[in-house]
Formats: sequence, structure tokens, C-alpha cells
Amino acid sequence: MKRTFLLMAVLAMGTTALQAQEQQGTGVIKSNPFGWFAGQFQFGYEHFLSEKLSVQVMPGVIFSNTTVTQGDSLFLLESFDATRLGFIVVPEVRYYLGDVAPDGLYIAPFGRLRTVKTTVDQDDASTRTRTSIGGGFVLGYQYQLANGLTGEVFLGPQFKSSTTEYTGNFESYEDLNFDDTDDTGIRFGLTIGLGW
Repeated sequence: MKRTFLLMAVLAMGTTALQAQEQQGTGVIKSNPFGWFAGQFQFGYEHFLSEKLSVQVMPGVIFSNTTVTQGDSLFLLESFDATRLGFIVVPEVRYYLGDVAPDGLYIAPFGRLRTVKTTVDQDDASTRTRTSIGGGFVLGYQYQLANGLTGEVFLGPQFKSSTTEYTGNFESYEDLNFDDTDDTGIRFGLTIGLGW
């Protein structure tokens, strides 16, 4: 009986030791490559507070060229170049559900602040500044390779409120970009990073 109990105890400890992982490093520097194609250049840092808890901040710069139109009817529209410039910052707290940070499934509440100023290139006095503030939560999965490279994907609902300010004659222009508006939406993304 003692041998059976001892054998079971050794097997249980061995299984627990095999399942336990040691946290690798103290943080991950990362970026969202999907944003690069939309003119949103975000670089961030995730810092591990414990084996299951981390904090992350993803600030970024928004810069892109767009086109606005102006006219009286559908057939008499004139196009003008415009420049979009702004910033975004997304702080979040992550809790890893099963594995040790930064590896595995996690849930993360986040906040979000984004402000973008659109200026008509031929009419510098005509601008629109849109500021959105909000938050939500995501469910994500992050994977860390042996060389420190990380990759992650996340998805979740977000809620936001927006304010818009116009100067000059911007309200007479039509902008076909889908900018932030009040409402709910989906936050989806992919990041690549390097941990140490």
C-alpha cells in the first residue's frame, strides 16, 4: 500500500513538473503589421507582472493620404487630395488562462484613444479632427518560439464615443473613408514581436 501511494505521489509530481513552464524573459516588443497597410504604425511593449499577468501599451502614429470630393451633384464631383495625421494608444491588462505569459490563450480588457486630423491639401484652412475614446476586451492567443519571436492573434468587441470638429470649409467635402464613429465594433488584429 505504501509503495502504491509513493508511486502515485511521484507520478503526480512528475506530471506537474512536466506541465509547469518557466517564464521566459520580462517583456515583448511588438508591432501590428496589418496597420502598416492602412497608414497606422503601432509599436508596443508587453511587460510581465507575474506568470499569468501582464500589461501592454501599443502607441502609434497615423499617417496616410486620401481623397475628398466636392460638388453639387453626382456627375459634377471634383476630387481633392487630403492628408490624415494623428495618433492612437491602446493600453491593456492581460490574464493568461492556461499557460505562462507570453505563451497561450489570454483575455484582456483594453482602453483606446485615437485622434486623426484630415487636412485638404489645396485648402489648408479646411480640416476635420475626429477623436474617439473607448474600450472593450479581447480574447487572444500568443505563441513564443525558442528564439524569442512571438506571434499573436486577437478578437473582441469594442465600444467607443467620437467627437468631430471642423474648421474652414471641410463640411462641404465628402470623405469616403470609414473613420471612427460612435457605436460598437470589432477589434481584430495580429502582432509580431521579439521577447527577451
